[in-house]
Amino acid sequence: MIQRPKRGETDEDLLRQEEEFLARANSRPAATVVSVNKRKTDEEEEKKTGPQKPQSKFARERANKKKKEGIVDNTVLKEAASRDESVAVLGRIVERVVTPSVTLEDWKPEASPYGFPRAHQLANLKHGTPSSNPNLPAGSRKKSLYMQELEKKGAIKKLGNQQSTSSSSENPAVPTPNVDDPRVSALGQQSYIIKGEASEAEKIHNENINKIASMSHEERLKAQQELMASLGSKELNFLKCLRKKKEMLHSQQTDGEPMECEASEEGKTKPLAPPIPPSSASADKGEETRKVRFSEDVEMETEGTATSTVPDDPTVVENELPIPPSEAKKWIHMDKVDLEKLKWMTDMPKPKPLKNNEGFVARFNFEGDIMPYDADVSYREALHHHGEDPGRAGYTLDELFILIRSKVLQQRHIGLRTLANILRNAKEGLYDTAVNPPIIQLMVEAGVVLLLRFALDESSHHVYGEAVRGLYYLIASEPDEQCLAMAQPWSPAGLEPGISSNIHASEKSRKELDEEEKELKDIEVIKLDIIRALIRMDAHIRLRYILETIQPNPDTVIYTLGIMTRIARHSLTAAWKLVQTPRLLTVILDNFLPHNLSPLLTGENVSSMTSVYGVPLKQALHFLRVLAARGRQLAAVLVNTHDVMGRILTYISLEPSEVGIPLQEALSLSQEAYATWATLLAYGLSKAEEAIASFYPLFVKQLVFYRDKVAINEETEKNKFNYDVGAQLINTLTRAVNVAASHTLLSSRMKLNQGTVIGASGRAEVLPPPSLSWDDLSDIPQLIETCLKKWLVQLDRSGQTTFSALRLLGSCCSFLDVYYLKWKDQSSYSGEVCHQKIQRLHDEVILTFLNSTSFSSLVSSLSKHSSFICDYQLGTKRDPINLGSLGCVTHGGKIVPVVQITSPFPLLLPFSSLLVTLHSLHPFLDAQGTKFLNLPDLCSYFQKVCHSHQQLSKQWLTRIEVHMISNLLHLAAIKSCTETSLFHETAMYLMACIQKGDEHLLEKLLSNVICSPEFTSDLSEMSSHVDNLALDDYEPLISPAKVQPILSPRQLTEKISGSLASISSELVNSLASKREYEASKILRSGIHFATNGITIDQTDTILALGKCWPLEPVKYVYKTSRAQPLPPRPDELPKKFPSDQSSPEDILTVTRCLQMAYLGLKYRRKSIMQSTDISLWLQHLSLVFLVASDIFLDADVASYLQGTIIELLRNGGYAELDPNLTIEGFNSSISWYKELLEQFLAVSYGDSTFALFLLIPIQQYWPIEYRKELWGDLSDALTFFRLTPQQVEQFIPMKQFFEPREEDEGLIIKYRSNLGSRNVTEARNSFLFTVASHHVKSYLQKEPTDNNVSSK
Repeated sequence: MIQRPKRGETDEDLLRQEEEFLARANSRPAATVVSVNKRKTDEEEEKKTGPQKPQSKFARERANKKKKEGIVDNTVLKEAASRDESVAVLGRIVERVVTPSVTLEDWKPEASPYGFPRAHQLANLKHGTPSSNPNLPAGSRKKSLYMQELEKKGAIKKLGNQQSTSSSSENPAVPTPNVDDPRVSALGQQSYIIKGEASEAEKIHNENINKIASMSHEERLKAQQELMASLGSKELNFLKCLRKKKEMLHSQQTDGEPMECEASEEGKTKPLAPPIPPSSASADKGEETRKVRFSEDVEMETEGTATSTVPDDPTVVENELPIPPSEAKKWIHMDKVDLEKLKWMTDMPKPKPLKNNEGFVARFNFEGDIMPYDADVSYREALHHHGEDPGRAGYTLDELFILIRSKVLQQRHIGLRTLANILRNAKEGLYDTAVNPPIIQLMVEAGVVLLLRFALDESSHHVYGEAVRGLYYLIASEPDEQCLAMAQPWSPAGLEPGISSNIHASEKSRKELDEEEKELKDIEVIKLDIIRALIRMDAHIRLRYILETIQPNPDTVIYTLGIMTRIARHSLTAAWKLVQTPRLLTVILDNFLPHNLSPLLTGENVSSMTSVYGVPLKQALHFLRVLAARGRQLAAVLVNTHDVMGRILTYISLEPSEVGIPLQEALSLSQEAYATWATLLAYGLSKAEEAIASFYPLFVKQLVFYRDKVAINEETEKNKFNYDVGAQLINTLTRAVNVAASHTLLSSRMKLNQGTVIGASGRAEVLPPPSLSWDDLSDIPQLIETCLKKWLVQLDRSGQTTFSALRLLGSCCSFLDVYYLKWKDQSSYSGEVCHQKIQRLHDEVILTFLNSTSFSSLVSSLSKHSSFICDYQLGTKRDPINLGSLGCVTHGGKIVPVVQITSPFPLLLPFSSLLVTLHSLHPFLDAQGTKFLNLPDLCSYFQKVCHSHQQLSKQWLTRIEVHMISNLLHLAAIKSCTETSLFHETAMYLMACIQKGDEHLLEKLLSNVICSPEFTSDLSEMSSHVDNLALDDYEPLISPAKVQPILSPRQLTEKISGSLASISSELVNSLASKREYEASKILRSGIHFATNGITIDQTDTILALGKCWPLEPVKYVYKTSRAQPLPPRPDELPKKFPSDQSSPEDILTVTRCLQMAYLGLKYRRKSIMQSTDISLWLQHLSLVFLVASDIFLDADVASYLQGTIIELLRNGGYAELDPNLTIEGFNSSISWYKELLEQFLAVSYGDSTFALFLLIPIQQYWPIEYRKELWGDLSDALTFFRLTPQQVEQFIPMKQFFEPREEDEGLIIKYRSNLGSRNVTEARNSFLFTVASHHVKSYLQKEPTDNNVSSK
């Protein structure tokens, strides 16, 4: 290695080192010199490398293909895609050396009395004329207006003959040839075609003139003909126009007035002529003329061609212009008047009128509001621009996307800000009734995700800040989060929702995406799932960088935390991605949830700070709570690794007066801290349990404060946040009661060494008991009961209260509900003591409130705030399928009524649950406590619910109302009530509204209400009444089985009444799996050691049951029968071929399902058919014929199957079927019908019920493909249709098969063929014979002269 010279070395040492360096001259240098010019173009590189070998055709194609490969940006809309951009590439910049041509003398401007110098009018100067020096050659540079003004004032002087001599010697003038021929002289002194330097153009022109002058006249004509023959008409017209144009411009510059020419009405230009005085113009022959003012960029064409480059409206009225063109010439740099720019400065044109109900492109202002079509907006609002419809104010989405892609920072900022405002308004439902299709879907399809993701990488805080805001409003929903916060803590079991795309909600699609995601591009993943695409594009890592390094403003921080919260709600996988991202949680916890709050003790208010770093934020706690709700393991990581409990306790014990946090923010922070603590207690984490015992004195102190100081009828607005904090405080204690209640159970199991939960190894693990015992919370119930009694009395006195106050009352009811329910499982439980406390609570608190006017007013407001009764539509219609939301803002911009500010549900739901618990534990309570079930307002509410259309049944918050109605029905089952049929009908209706995660309600409703003899006592009386009136005189259809079916309503109903217990048991076991029931009960009971998560993930079916829920088990039996059996293992004997005969279990399941369907359709038709159609029921009934080969031949199955079909087809139901129904499990409805025909042909033995069902799709208003399938490919089945017209007409009128008349010739031929071959005879198949004969005769009578059919 070559050594560097060091201090102290002599000259000999330096010479020796030089020799060593030269000896190693061929070695590679440690550094190389690189050109600093990084903006080299491809042409410069080609010039460097010199001429290269020409590429072949295939080489060029390969090169072009490589250039096209790579990331394709699909965010360009139609305007951006059609725009051609030319990027100027800067090369090396060299300073120009200019020899000074003039010198400035001392110039002392005079003071102006106007404050600012006045603009000079250069009226006396000739604009555009060359220098006044006659010795300068032609083509010399013009003198600027500024130079002419200075020469006029004598402010500069010329350099004399020296400069003129030097300039003339550098550019000698080419002498003009002396030509005597006048025809050659007419060509002029300069060329009108050749462009370039003046000297070169003049030299070439003189050479051409000399050559033409040397030719004879005949030679000139011959050369002219050859030239014109080689050029086209367009080229000749163009060359002719060049001379006219330049002569016109030269005249205009010389005279200072625009040139005028006449144009005929046909649009053909006439030869140019000198200006005509007005007198002579008026004395013309009467020919109408018009004056056209041409600017420099207008090109003339010869006769016979149209002037395509002339502006659309060349006749500009000078009165409309802000300044006349003649006056504009007097101003600086206005010597060339641009009429287009002057026209833009005139009044804006009005938009073209719209036709009736004609749509138009939406334009938005900078706040995201849609501008009216003819909005009168001042130009000072900066909403007008040179785009389509310049008269309309605002920007379209296409134009905003162009702004976002602009190179100008301000334009990108404005575009992103406007886009974020539009997304915010869209999530609030402001565009639902104005824009079609939904605007968010349009923006996602146009590529807004990539635009925002790219903008995150910008360095300017104006750009990335608005990009974060836009991304937040795109994927998150602020109204959803606010509604969820309002529903806490009184919502059922405190569950949190998962929000994902439709692809991720489907288990099958999610598995396929997991396998194929690596092979997909980012844009393809965006089309499937936006959240997954953002994680794949490392959006969360970029957001962490922004928080960690850039440290943005407070708004950007809050929006970033909102984005993280939305990603965590997507799925458990996404939540783990955030937790496993290096330093992400550390950055959030250290900066926005600090342990040390001493920097805030300076007295400075947080609201005046420009940065929130070091300030605890409730949004950060909310993010951690959503993460913890995702699963037990995530919660354990937060507690054990990041010490979240220590931070929670810090914020709970915070005194707002000691720090600079405003009181409102401090209470909101405490509220979120309690909610996060309650979430951690749901899993029974040890640190969360220990904190309850250590903070027990603080809890007692706070409850005493609420008991003595807080009233719900005084200063309600001032105490709003006190109510919210109190509700979360009591909710935390409720979770603590659940944990303490398990101490007795786990202690006894640990002593017996019995496992409690199944661990990862598959064995039952022995769990240690919690550190919190039942006796540790002995003082809490009495305090909360006293608070509840006090506040209910205050509620009755005031008559009105706030939403927050009702939340506080509901939390007290929830605590007492859990406390008394868990007390009976404790070793210290005493039945007598418990009954005494329950009796005192019921008499002193419950009955007083039930008899109050405030309770009556709450019940009367149920209909107004019901999600079932309202006519709102789901707000999820505005969401793209690859994003999803809760849709708490319904279609039209209204909040779901359950959580509206005047809703009674925050109190009535927990209160109804408390009533059920008290009456269950103490069956001898006074029946006065349940008399409110017979209130007219409550009965009217139930009736309206039964007749509603379930439009919001899939909305997450609707489960609140479902739970409340279920509690009231359960309470009616415990205590006798008079409106049994109404409650039974309500329970039948409610079954189809239960969502996933609440499966335990299915068992409760079926066993306590639907299949209870007390609620079905009216069925026997109704069936007897129907028999006596002889309204159902149907004759049962004949079955090939030994036992014939029955159709008497009384007999069918009596069998149902005797089988209610079996029906309940069978449906409970079939409607949901055992695992779903157990998981739902664990969440409802709050069993912490068995809880793995309190988030209900979104699935493809939000509801637990379908609308035809009585027949849901039939679908399961059909799928099981069609499932392929697993191949036997090598050590097993081969199994016998599975039989297609039905098993006794399947027959029992199908029978019970048909009995429940018959009960609902016969006696509860309004409630069970309110939100469904007959086609869906027929689809489920058809599976009974396909389950097995003999199940429809069973007597009970055939009886209830016929009865159900009768109930569906009666009262015109046969005409209300949907011919285009989609059948689950089949490729198409035709394939479904074909499989039914094949089953009928194979195993039916001509069963009449089966045959009647197959006749439904051959009605004339159904598609002709069904009839062709029966009379064509599967015509062998026609023989087994032995129904008579009289039998069919009991169910379907004959006109349904006759009208309209058949027009298809091919089907008529099939009718004739089956009649002629005696495949269908009048004696055996009288119904089909009648139908076929009718259509054949009608067709022949319509066209008697057509012999095609008869001949064929």
